[in-house]
Amino acid sequence: MDLRHRLHLAGRSLLAILDRETHFLPTGGWQVSHDLGRWWDAVLRLEDSIGFKIPPELEQASLRNLRTLTDNAASMLINNPAIPQLEGKCQLTLHNFRESLIAFGGLIKWRDNAWARESAMKLVRAMNDALRPNGSLDVAKIKSWSGLPLTTDPSHAAGSSEGWFDCTATTGRSLEALVWLFESTHEPEIHHLADRIAQHHLEHTTNRDGSMRSEIIDPENVGHNHSYLGTLRGLLLFGLLTKKEEYVKFVEATYRNAVRQHIVMESGWTPHDLGKLRFPNDEGDPLNDPASSGDSAQLALWLALHTGAVDLFDDVERIVRARLLPSQITEDDIQKYPEHDFTEREIGAWGICVASHATKSCTPDIVASVAHTLCDVYNHIYTKSKAGISVNLHFDQEDDDVTIHSTRDHRAKLSVRIKQPCDLKIRLPRWAPRETIEITVDGTKSPLRIEGGFARIARDKLRANSEAVLSYELPTRMTEERMPSGKSYRFQWRGDEITGIDPQDGPLTFYPSMPNQS
Repeated sequence: MDLRHRLHLAGRSLLAILDRETHFLPTGGWQVSHDLGRWWDAVLRLEDSIGFKIPPELEQASLRNLRTLTDNAASMLINNPAIPQLEGKCQLTLHNFRESLIAFGGLIKWRDNAWARESAMKLVRAMNDALRPNGSLDVAKIKSWSGLPLTTDPSHAAGSSEGWFDCTATTGRSLEALVWLFESTHEPEIHHLADRIAQHHLEHTTNRDGSMRSEIIDPENVGHNHSYLGTLRGLLLFGLLTKKEEYVKFVEATYRNAVRQHIVMESGWTPHDLGKLRFPNDEGDPLNDPASSGDSAQLALWLALHTGAVDLFDDVERIVRARLLPSQITEDDIQKYPEHDFTEREIGAWGICVASHATKSCTPDIVASVAHTLCDVYNHIYTKSKAGISVNLHFDQEDDDVTIHSTRDHRAKLSVRIKQPCDLKIRLPRWAPRETIEITVDGTKSPLRIEGGFARIARDKLRANSEAVLSYELPTRMTEERMPSGKSYRFQWRGDEITGIDPQDGPLTFYPSMPNQS
């Protein structure tokens, strides 16, 4: 399973969404300024993770565009009325706190860009000044940033002066970006703002027992799943940064209860909307959002890496194999759907899905978001420490330390070749039948020693270029998922991959039809 190739496809799609006719602004998405912030975050992560090449012409143009779209008193990404093609599309969107900060943060971390640092601090100070003690935002101060009207989108509202309100789509989603920005700059003002936002959302967005906050899913609340999950991610990162266990425990409980039980289904399906149904498909179900599926996988990844919750690596791999990779447009789709004239921007893309389990497309901010998640997954296929190497995920990887290769035919097989002797641990999927697990070292069957969910091979059993091979059967099973509309889908699984679905959605399907089904 080669994630590197899938990431290269995503990168080429991101380059193709820049339109030469509009001076390389990202086109075909929800909002140009929003998509530009996501674009910067994704391409810089792709460059860092897999060495993806950003053409100098596109990088220079995108930096000019970023300067233009943040040319306001707060240095926030806002559609600029000075650009002719944006005329009539210019409102102040507080949703873009995060997109502005991740663009600046990426340029600081990977380009050491002084202008980006100055701009980021300007926005942080403006946010700190506008943030009221109750977590709402001072609209009068915000409007002074650009002179533009505030967006009318109810999910991006500034919050009220009294009572509960949902600000996951404004301040909540910005928290993880603030943590990353602080880690790159160590500026106290950033930490202060992050602390204020984190305190509010710990109290108002989560419950101590991990249950779903009832106000979030109230049918009258206009909620946005990607922002809600982004807020949880930010709370976790803030807890890890500050070593405040309360945040970490709240988020893990919320992931295991609210996210697993109420938001993300086993297949990886997750809605765009929380609470009020704003964008239903023809069957009355919410549109599916691959970015939110990715958010869930990345949240599980961080919990597994930093809290010892190794069972959650199973969630990561299942969401990647069962949802994120099947919903990406690849070269195989060109052969499968010759009647569909795929464009350059579509190959490698993800998009908002109209059908629950079909309808591949290209939505620029979704492409960037899923690419962000998969970069993080790719970077943590294995981890290295003084204790040795731990293979966390059964995907391909090759570098100076290891060569990992995953194949699945009649059995699953994971080959791990280490370049130098060390203690080696390989994660055992919890769903793999224990009696079928075998491990060999340099072709010789080895006793299975299990420690904390991993098969452990001691250093003295390995030499330079030794190969350990873990293999196990891929059990089949059937599951059923009921959608909010009441419609049910049956899935056939082989291990943690979906091999059949009934009924079949269309067009541009994710999975094969169920065997022996029309």
